[in-house]
Amino acid sequence: MSSDQFGVQMQELARIEADWRSVSSRLEQMSQRMGQIRATLARATAVDLASSTVAGLPGFAVAYQVLDDVRQIEAATKRLQADKDRLTEEMAQDAEKIKAVREEYEATEKKIAEGMKKQPKPTPPPPSPKPGPTGGTHGGDGSGGHQGSGAPDGTRTDAAKIPVSQVTYGGAGSWNGGKAACEDYINQAMDKLGITDPQARARWMQGMLTIASRESAYNSPHYQVNKGDVNAVGAPMSDGAPARSSRGGWQCIPGTFAEYHQPGTSTDIYDPVANCSASMNYIMSRYHVSRDGSNLASQVQQADPSRPPRGY
Repeated sequence: MSSDQFGVQMQELARIEADWRSVSSRLEQMSQRMGQIRATLARATAVDLASSTVAGLPGFAVAYQVLDDVRQIEAATKRLQADKDRLTEEMAQDAEKIKAVREEYEATEKKIAEGMKKQPKPTPPPPSPKPGPTGGTHGGDGSGGHQGSGAPDGTRTDAAKIPVSQVTYGGAGSWNGGKAACEDYINQAMDKLGITDPQARARWMQGMLTIASRESAYNSPHYQVNKGDVNAVGAPMSDGAPARSSRGGWQCIPGTFAEYHQPGTSTDIYDPVANCSASMNYIMSRYHVSRDGSNLASQVQQADPSRPPRGY
């Protein structure tokens, strides 16, 4: 209900109250007149009217007839007064209710207005880059790609380095893409790495899904190899892409994939489980991320969905 509607109802109540005041005033005047009539009749009945006549009728008969009429009018006036009092009380109660609702409405409206003044203007989110090849420069240190550097903080990984020459490229385009498929690949990678704690798995799942969405549009066949960034140099390999090109769902370059290869996984860089496992080993080593993933989002911006994309 709007404040204008409240105003209309309050004006209507004010008009009714004015009418009742007028009726009340008239009733008071009538009561006074009735009192005067009763007094006059009382004086008249004290006089012996039996011998006098009024319009040919005994005077006492006229007097008592008038007195009876006055009493009837007085009774009707009392009933009307009682109805007026009852309706006045009900009207007053309704007026108080509407007044209370109106005050509550106005107070709420005031709070909303004050809240709108205090609320900071929303900061527009940064534009989301296109996935895959244009999803950001790989290498959080500005080197343009994953550079295997061991584990300077002693973070344990099960990575077992293989020669880059053993990396194969035959799986390009043969693996399913999409969020659900990537969730399955991440779960298999965590199994390979021995990460079993449910909370740790949940953190890694969120972070690695975020990376996959930004790096390759969830392992989309269109973005499984990046031939356009600074990494894309070197002689063409069997997949037709330059040797150091970023590949797979998590866009590892061959050197990083070989450096952080997870035992028990394929040597095909396009194999999503092998690619994700190597990426997780690299993240733990390069960014000092703990195996429980508790600092994954804070250490790796590309894994944090609340911050804009940035190569890792």
